[in-house]
Amino acid sequence: MDRTLTIDGIDLSTPAPGHLLPPAAFVAPAVYETEMRRIFARSWVHVADLTDLRGPGDFVAATIGTTPVVVVRDHDGAVRAFLNACRHRGATLAEGQGNCGRQLRCPYHAWSYGLDGRLIGVPSREEFQGCNLGDMSLVPVRTATAGPMIFASLDPDGPSFEAWSGELGAALAHARGDRMELAFEYVYDVPVNWKVYVENGLEGYHVAIVHDVLNDFVETKTARHFFESWSSYTHAYIKPDYREMVPALPHLTDEEHTYVRFGHVFPNLIPVLAPAEFSYLRIDPMGPERVRLVARSFDLGGELAGLRDFRREALDRTNQQDIGVVTRVQQGLRAHGLPAGVHAAFLETRIGHFERMITRALAAEGSLTATEPARGPFDRAALVAERAAAASGDDLAADAEAAG
Repeated sequence: MDRTLTIDGIDLSTPAPGHLLPPAAFVAPAVYETEMRRIFARSWVHVADLTDLRGPGDFVAATIGTTPVVVVRDHDGAVRAFLNACRHRGATLAEGQGNCGRQLRCPYHAWSYGLDGRLIGVPSREEFQGCNLGDMSLVPVRTATAGPMIFASLDPDGPSFEAWSGELGAALAHARGDRMELAFEYVYDVPVNWKVYVENGLEGYHVAIVHDVLNDFVETKTARHFFESWSSYTHAYIKPDYREMVPALPHLTDEEHTYVRFGHVFPNLIPVLAPAEFSYLRIDPMGPERVRLVARSFDLGGELAGLRDFRREALDRTNQQDIGVVTRVQQGLRAHGLPAGVHAAFLETRIGHFERMITRALAAEGSLTATEPARGPFDRAALVAERAAAASGDDLAADAEAAG
């Protein structure tokens, strides 16, 4: 049974089927601060890509919620991550991305660390006679990869990445994601709560209304949904006119050429795998009502690179259309007295799955564990069957009550 949780007077119990979290959950600073501690600090979060770390010494400074981390390629080829904080007095060691050579050096007092995290240089070392400097390496962070992406987790006792990300790793491996190269990227500043943007990426209800290119590209009503413990995804079929744009790829089956995999890895990644490309949206929370939206697209190069101009324009156009509507959602959620909303049973069903993960993670003690059973495919036929079973159960209950 789900625990009841209240934060700053806001009921964050798991919503009833078809219902949504209260509007204050998308606005209140206290809820946001709790999410940073209880969700982001205990999740696997995307932090960088392999294309960022091509050679020894390459690094990326990132954040997991509000926690700064640095991801680096060691000279032995290993990808490592650490808290981006000097063990002396906490200054961040790195900003942006670049190459640090053989060491990460603090800009404040010049303490330096090897790319394995060991403390290797301390000016005026004699001043620290009472300290065991051998125990002052950088704090390590767990890492994992899937396709071109690098993930990190602050929780040393949490689930494995494989358990967390579900089928995504296998799907990217089959698509040769680890060989893909970065084609293009966009970064946007959006004045919305991070959950508002994630939920926009989980539903197809708005596609025919808000989008032109995306609506021409995929069919939402015949989609199939799949649910995992900490992730979900949808197979949406590509409309025939667009299937002809994609060259036949020998590593994909005929059926795999016909759909797009629109995914979600809890909490804030929207990975999208199409027959000839892979893209993602990462929604970085920057405050209760602000996100940095990072959008990147990859492909295998060669003949597939010829589609980049079209894809670049289509991705930006789709993102700009989404930004326009989610900004209006955030404005409306500030309305005093607005009751909690509802979601569609099929086209928005993955929002319900997401909000269940939110409430259970917020209420959990310690490391997060699986609470959602894997299920799918869930299509319109499955929805009709569920409703028929529920109606039959209601009829049986009514007959039993009448007989009693």
